[in-house]
Amino acid sequence: MTQAHFHDRDSASPAADGRPPARGELDLFDLAELAWGERWLIAIIFAVVFLAGAVASIVLLKPSFQAHSRLLVLLDEADPTPGAAGSGGAFMLEQVLQSEAEILNSDAVRRRAVEFIGPAVILGESGNEADALKVLRDGFSINRAPNASVLIPVFEHADPDVAALSLNAVVDSYLSYRVEVLVGDGVGGVVGRRAQASAALESAQDALDQFLISNGLSDFEADRTAAVERVQSLRNAILTAEAERLAATAGAAAIAERLANVPESIEHYVENGASNRLLDLRLERESRLARYQADAPPVVAIEREISELEAFIEEGGANGMGQRRVGANPVRQGLESEQLRLESVAASETRRITTLRSQLNEAESLVARMRGLTPEYQRLSQNVTATAEAAALLATQQAEAQARSNAAPGSEDSVRVIERAVPPAEGSSLKKLGVAAAFLFAAALALFAGLLRGYWRRHLFDGGGGAAAARPRKPSRAANSNTRPLATVSNLPVLARIPDRS
Repeated sequence: MTQAHFHDRDSASPAADGRPPARGELDLFDLAELAWGERWLIAIIFAVVFLAGAVASIVLLKPSFQAHSRLLVLLDEADPTPGAAGSGGAFMLEQVLQSEAEILNSDAVRRRAVEFIGPAVILGESGNEADALKVLRDGFSINRAPNASVLIPVFEHADPDVAALSLNAVVDSYLSYRVEVLVGDGVGGVVGRRAQASAALESAQDALDQFLISNGLSDFEADRTAAVERVQSLRNAILTAEAERLAATAGAAAIAERLANVPESIEHYVENGASNRLLDLRLERESRLARYQADAPPVVAIEREISELEAFIEEGGANGMGQRRVGANPVRQGLESEQLRLESVAASETRRITTLRSQLNEAESLVARMRGLTPEYQRLSQNVTATAEAAALLATQQAEAQARSNAAPGSEDSVRVIERAVPPAEGSSLKKLGVAAAFLFAAALALFAGLLRGYWRRHLFDGGGGAAAARPRKPSRAANSNTRPLATVSNLPVLARIPDRS
C-alpha cells in the first residue's frame, strides 16, 4: 500500500497575506511543552492559591465533638405496652427499635430538651428556640448496634460540654415523652374515642328503630323470614285445597254416573197367609196328638193337609202372592247423600282456594315490599354493627390502657440507659481534608492558567513585536516531495501521523 506524506501541522510558514499559521491538534507532548514553558507562572499561582486555601482551612475549620449515649430496649413478655417487643422474633424487634428510634428522633423530644436546658446553652449565645431546634436537628443522629437491641444517639457540636449536656437532655426528654405517648396519654384518648363511638352507636340504633317503626316492623329479619314462610305455607295450602276439590268433584261425578243405574224405589217385602196357615196347622196337629192316637182320623186328616200345604209352598205356588210393600231404595239414598257431601266439599274447597289466593297475594306483596327495604335495612344494620364493634374494641382498649397506666413503672423500664453522654476528649476536624482540597484546587487552577497562557501566546496571539511567534519547526521531507499537499485531502479523516525524523 502506498504511504502518503502530509505536511506537519506546525511546519507551514505564515501565509504571504499576513494570516497566522494554521493550528493543528495538540497531543500530550504539546501540553507538556506548554506547561513547561509556563512553569514559573504555574508555580506562582499554585503557591498563592494553596497558601490561601490552607490558611483558610486551618483558621476557619474548627473541630467538632460527638457525644454518644446508649439505650437498651428490653424484650419483656410480661409488659404488653407498645414499648416492649413482646415475644416476637426479629421482625418484631425491628419494628420496636424503629418505633423507638422515631420517637427519639422526633421534634417533640427535641423541643422538650430545648425547653429543659434553654436555647442559650445550645447556641452558646442568645438565640430563639427555632435556631436551637435547627442545631439539634442538624447535629443529632441515631445509630444501631448490629445484632443487638441497642440504640446509639449521637449529637455533634463544637463544644464538647454542650454536646454531652444536650444529648443527655434529649435522652431524658425521650424517656419521659415515650411514657406519656405509650402509656400515660392512652387512657384519656381512648375514653374520648369511646364516648364518640357510643354516641355514634346510639345514633345508628335510633335510625334503625325509626326505620322499623315507619315501616310497621318489629324485627326485620324475623318478619321477613315469617313472610317468606307464610308465602310457602299458603302455596302448599292452595295446592292441597285444589287437590281436595278435584277429588270431591271427581267423586261426585262418579256417584252421579252410578245413580243413573240405581232405581229410586224397591219392594221391601210381600206378605201372604201360606206360611201362617202352615204354622197354624202344625200347632193344630200337636193339639190333636195330645187327644187322639196317631192313626186317628183327625190326626191323619190334619197331617195330610199339612203335607199338601208344604208341597204347595215348596213348588212356589205362594211366591208373588199376597200383600206387597214398595219403598225408597236405601242404596240410592246413601249414594245421593255421599254425592251431596262431595259437592259441598268441592264448593267449600273452592271458597277456601279463593281465600287462600287472596292471602297469598297479600303475603307476596309484603315479601316484595320487604325485599325493597332490604338494602336500606342492611345499611342501617351494618352501621349499628360497625359502631357496636368499634365501641366494644374501644372499651377493651380503655381497659388495657388503664392496666398499662397502672403498670407504668415497668413500661418505663423497657428502655434503659446503658451509658449516658460524657464530654468527648477528642474531636474530629476537617482541617486535613481542607488542606488537601486546597492543594488539589491550587494545582488544577495553576495548571489550567499556565496551559491557557501558553496556548494563547503560541497559537492565538499574533504580535508583530511584543509577543513571541509560534516556534518554527524544521520542514518535513514530505514538503519537497511530489505528494499531494494537505489542503488537497483535507476532507479525508487522518488515521495516523508520522513524525518527521529528518
